[in-house]
Amino acid sequence: MSKNGNLLHQRIEYFDLLKGIAIFLVVMGHALTMCVRGLDAAFLFKFIGQVHMPVFFFISGYLTYKANEEKHFLTPGLKKRFVQLIIPFLVITPLWVWYFPHSHLESPLSDNLPDLYRAYWKDGYWFTLCLFELCLLYIPISAILQRVKHTFVQILVLLVVYGALIGLSLTFADEEANVDYAGFGLLASFFPVFMMGVMAHRLKEGFQQLVHNQWALTVAMVVFALTFYSIAYPWDIWGADMESLWGKIGFATTPLMHFALIMVAIAMIEPWSNKEYRTEGHQPSAIAKYFNFLGHESLGIYLLHYFFLFPLTMLQEPLKEMGMATVPLAALSMVVAFCVIAITLLVIYCLKRSKVTALLFLGQPWK
Repeated sequence: MSKNGNLLHQRIEYFDLLKGIAIFLVVMGHALTMCVRGLDAAFLFKFIGQVHMPVFFFISGYLTYKANEEKHFLTPGLKKRFVQLIIPFLVITPLWVWYFPHSHLESPLSDNLPDLYRAYWKDGYWFTLCLFELCLLYIPISAILQRVKHTFVQILVLLVVYGALIGLSLTFADEEANVDYAGFGLLASFFPVFMMGVMAHRLKEGFQQLVHNQWALTVAMVVFALTFYSIAYPWDIWGADMESLWGKIGFATTPLMHFALIMVAIAMIEPWSNKEYRTEGHQPSAIAKYFNFLGHESLGIYLLHYFFLFPLTMLQEPLKEMGMATVPLAALSMVVAFCVIAITLLVIYCLKRSKVTALLFLGQPWK
């Protein structure tokens, strides 16, 4: 294999580890907010809520980018993405609306499909729709970037598109009112990190040098800490009266946080990945195999794990009395997440036995 091909293979390996860790964090977060409830203000939940989804969008953007030998942008096909993302979205959401009242979960979610599709977060199923919309948007963007050769001008084009998405978000989306038919709010939020993945792949040598630069990594850590604090606790900076204004300013600070997060995450996971999978004579550890496996099954876990969450209302008051400390919350949510994922993986295994159910529930193309 060529040097470039070997580099790409290494990157995909630690991407799988990152996806595995990210999907575990997703289930941990839902264990806190849907099983226990009332813990949305906890630091652990705020941290989890800001770090897991940017990882998925960055990796999706990185893998979406395709180019020929002359580094000309290639337009991605949509058929595979439609099968992978939209078919399970359309199949699972009606089942979730039917099942939710029987789950005994206390989350304020929709009891009918029109409300779910109107909702800002789509009752948790926003990711597949948002990612498909990003792939749709990437088709004309890639055609424009193909004609604009200079990297600086390409970035300007992306900033213009981002500005247009912010305008659409402010006009047609309202998170507080829980209304966003077209998904413009989340599309605007994750467009930058998706395109960061595209450009990181296009400029992968420079991106790798940046990630491995100790000064750049140090700056990234500081930037992430500051931007995370400003986004998670805006009232500490501006006061409660200015919190809504800070939500709009967040369109500028969130991309900085996402880029810093990606740099730190890759700098942490890549050496571990190389040790586990690139050290001659070394067998990957059980924890590496576990998260690598979760990375391969991350979409299926995301789509199905909601059905196996269970109420833990009796723990709400004791945890609040403990001051919602990070350690007990982390321990509880990790145990619940492990159990929920185990059941979900068993169901995924069963669904894969049939090509029909694998297509409808997991978005796996019929081969």
